Amino acid sequence: MLSSIARAAIRQSGRSPLRSSGFQASRALATSGFPPPRLFDYETVTSNLTVSDAIESVEEAFKALAKGKVDVPMPMHIGIDESDVAGPGDCHIKGGYVSATPTFTVKLACVSFYKNLEKGLPPGSGIFIVVNAVTGAPLGVFQENRFMTDLRTGAAGAVAMKYCTSEAQEVVGFIGCGAIAKNMARAAAAVRPYKGVAFALEGADEFAREMSEELGVPFDVASSAQDLCGKSDIIYTQTPGGATVLEKEWLNPKGVTIIASGSDQPTKCEIPPDVLAASKYISDLTKQTSKVGELRSALAAGAMTEDDVYAELGEVVNGDKSGREGNEIIVVDLTGTGAQDAAIGQVAWDKLSQL
Repeated sequence: MLSSIARAAIRQSGRSPLRSSGFQASRALATSGFPPPRLFDYETVTSNLTVSDAIESVEEAFKALAKGKVDVPMPMHIGIDESDVAGPGDCHIKGGYVSATPTFTVKLACVSFYKNLEKGLPPGSGIFIVVNAVTGAPLGVFQENRFMTDLRTGAAGAVAMKYCTSEAQEVVGFIGCGAIAKNMARAAAAVRPYKGVAFALEGADEFAREMSEELGVPFDVASSAQDLCGKSDIIYTQTPGGATVLEKEWLNPKGVTIIASGSDQPTKCEIPPDVLAASKYISDLTKQTSKVGELRSALAAGAMTEDDVYAELGEVVNGDKSGREGNEIIVVDLTGTGAQDAAIGQVAWDKLSQL
């Protein structure tokens, strides 16, 4: 209980002109001390950023991640259940800070809002918020609608190909031929020339034609996923992840590198547990792939434990662990990390803030 003297002192301090003016000054400083963040609309983002912009920064982010130099919290998931006034849909929130860089990034990605299609709208959207790491003030809001997410995913695919394949692996297959596959194809071409093979339930012919014209890469269209696997030295998988997309006996006996990016939720799985168990398994971030990546399904099936993880990708990039050695199966599990978001956020701010 407060004494009567204390209560009087509090009442008196509340009437103090000095205290009142100080409060008003601090309130004014809080509301007007920082300029508003710049807003970059979708057209500005998509017309000024490419996957090539992201590769070097994402590679450096993986190096820092392996050294413990990145603060990456686990992703947040908000499920929007279907009702008369909302949903269905999902919201994912990721972010991270790479040590000794001038910004950090928080990303909000909304997906699977399928009722949008009835309204002529896409089922997904998203923004990146890039924040000044000195002051904590937001610098820019990027209306990217998953474009920057797809760029940083493609950049991770380039890093995986650079460090987990050999130059003797010349044929690159793509299972799933949507937006992410296009960025994977562009990213792979930034690493070295290759021959492409495509397969998808829809869109493979268009994908092969477009990528061949854009990249100058010869492309064939496979008749099935099995046909593609038999021809490919490197396989990128980027499907919705509702079912596995290949089988162990389909794979090239000379060895193959599978770079899987379709699983980023606990309900998704592209690679069968027996393939994962037989592979040199490399995660982008094991604490994440064990919850939402391909590793999760292998753990659930009892086919692997976390001790069976060969390395995180950053360890291979740093040279702490070897990449390809002989005729082995390698699986690189890319769930997408906050380190990548921080990297592409920095690139986007550096480039677009000069416009």
